[in-house]
Amino acid sequence: MSRIIILLLMHAVGDFFLQGNRLSKLKAFKIPYLLEHVGIYTALFIVLSPLILGLTIVQGLYFSFLNGLLHLVVDYFTSKGKLKYTDSSESKYITVVIVDHTLHILILISSYMLLFPKAINTFAPFFKY
Repeated sequence: MSRIIILLLMHAVGDFFLQGNRLSKLKAFKIPYLLEHVGIYTALFIVLSPLILGLTIVQGLYFSFLNGLLHLVVDYFTSKGKLKYTDSSESKYITVVIVDHTLHILILISSYMLLFPKAINTFAPFFKY
């Protein structure tokens, strides 16, 4: 269960705190900004996956790039929806935001559990004393 919490925290840091307002707004308009956002998100996962998720470096790279690619696809479509409903319908905008975050979380958790079922119950080397 703690690994799932770690995944959620990593996602929050990569998707919100490291993104900033500039990328948050611009990624809906131009692909280079979306790629910058996904690059930052993926880099965070590349660094932290072996340290705190109990993955080897190769597993961490695979997991990070897979989730980076899926994050790109989800954000590409949901950014369009957010842009479409920003001024017209607050409830539809909120629905798109909820769908966006739900998809990201489901993808992260399911890919981690499917790819590395044994890692979910082990301690990462970073936390060993």
